[in-house]
Amino acid sequence: MEDPPHITLLGEYRAHPLRRGLYDDFAPDDSRAALGLSDALVADLSAWARGIDAAMNTWLADRDDLRWDAAFLRLHEEGETLAERLARELAPGRTVAYEGVQGVSCALLGTRLGNPVSVD
Repeated sequence: MEDPPHITLLGEYRAHPLRRGLYDDFAPDDSRAALGLSDALVADLSAWARGIDAAMNTWLADRDDLRWDAAFLRLHEEGETLAERLARELAPGRTVAYEGVQGVSCALLGTRLGNPVSVD
């Protein structure tokens, strides 16, 4: 029997938040993925992705690194919570990895970035 697909949650500018593999991003409500997520989680994942775009657009406009760092930390922590919720809602045996918000120095987070989340 084939293992259920591994899902990655990654916050990336102008990209959907979910991935199978390295590059194939998709929306949480993509019918082809058939994840069966709750409407609330779909809405929260989509809002998180829009928040990343908004924070990056603000940074591109004003290059305020202190404001970006604060936004990044908030978005990263939201992503951790979303990864845990995603792992709970997926079918048993699937795993979720949280890769953080792309394009930001990991020095802000130390070793917290990229810790897999799995729920059996």
